[in-house]
Amino acid sequence: MTDFLIHAGLIVVAAVVALKVWRRLHTVSFWLVLGFPLKALAVYGTWRAVSSGCGLARRRRRWRWTLPGFPGMGR
Repeated sequence: MTDFLIHAGLIVVAAVVALKVWRRLHTVSFWLVLGFPLKALAVYGTWRAVSSGCGLARRRRRWRWTLPGFPGMGR
């Protein structure tokens, strides 16, 4: 079990170092591949709370188009 934890820890450390180097050397490709999708998911996941806090989210009302002057249209 400890061998597995050591190997898993080394893999995690290597992945973190590789991501930091990639971000430092190729900022644009890092942003396009990882940064933007993660940020978009974060905004999508928190949009309901943010929009309701700002007053942007309202329950949709059903539009009723009534024309009382025409037969069959006014209810």
